[in-house]
Amino acid sequence: MDQEVDFIQCKPSITIDYKMEDLPKFKDEPNIVVLFGFPYDEGTVRNKGRAGGENAYEQIMLVLKSKLQECKLSQKVIHVGAVPKQLSLEDAHEYLYQHVGEIYYQLPQAKVIVIGGSNDQSYPNFKGLVDGMQCKKLGVINIDSHLDVRPFINQNQCHSGSPFRSMLEDVERFQNSKFVEFAIKGCTCSYEHYQYVLNKGGKVYFMEKDIRRLNAENQGLCAMNNVLTEFENDENIDYVFLSFDVDSINSAWCPGVSAPSIVGGLTNIEALSIMERAKKSKKIKLIDLSEFNPAVECERTSNLISEMIITFIL
Repeated sequence: MDQEVDFIQCKPSITIDYKMEDLPKFKDEPNIVVLFGFPYDEGTVRNKGRAGGENAYEQIMLVLKSKLQECKLSQKVIHVGAVPKQLSLEDAHEYLYQHVGEIYYQLPQAKVIVIGGSNDQSYPNFKGLVDGMQCKKLGVINIDSHLDVRPFINQNQCHSGSPFRSMLEDVERFQNSKFVEFAIKGCTCSYEHYQYVLNKGGKVYFMEKDIRRLNAENQGLCAMNNVLTEFENDENIDYVFLSFDVDSINSAWCPGVSAPSIVGGLTNIEALSIMERAKKSKKIKLIDLSEFNPAVECERTSNLISEMIITFIL
């Protein structure tokens, strides 16, 4: 018994915590994933959602670091902090944009996972990828129950429902890119917003009408494979940005969100399978994870999200 205890205590630990200034140390690391945090829920609150998501990043990192001690990683993983708290949401977005861009400038070979936080993070993440990598054309996938193309509040306040309208209206950065809305619930989006996406050249995969009608055991994976394969075969698309709002996952497995999917939604197996498929893609460059709210539920949801991250980095 004593020997077993000594063995456990002496087991080497994995260190993933670094600072932004440490990035040049990893310039020769061919397979590297960089983790960054966005601990803000103001965008969700502005959109009349529940507060509490500002603590999501810290909770996920706590669980993730514990799980990583048991993993043999095939990629180098480094965590370089988060946007500091107490900034205005607009200043937090600017900080996020600058730092995501800096990660790509220092480590152009890196894949980045940004852990939120509210879904408004997706627009500054998109800008950071485009500017940091000097992309000419992106494939963007929003896995979500909602379209998230709502107008600003009072014409000047962004929120968790507006990031992809901001992206689509950013003609300089988005021109020639492709956009897919995935796992959308028809009951959560207006016809006006649906038409807006179509008019901007986007595609919409509804959960029930499109994904659940596929003749496949893992319908979510089958549909995502079709989307990613199309992007991968398009020689004009430089990289793919996968935005994953976890309220797209059924609340039986992912209850800790502001707007849970009580009926429908992706299964836990589908969510993990999508991350496994993303890992295999040579074009996936950026993933962000949004809308976990530990104040609603903590343990089950943080475990699933950490498993999703591990699936991608193993």
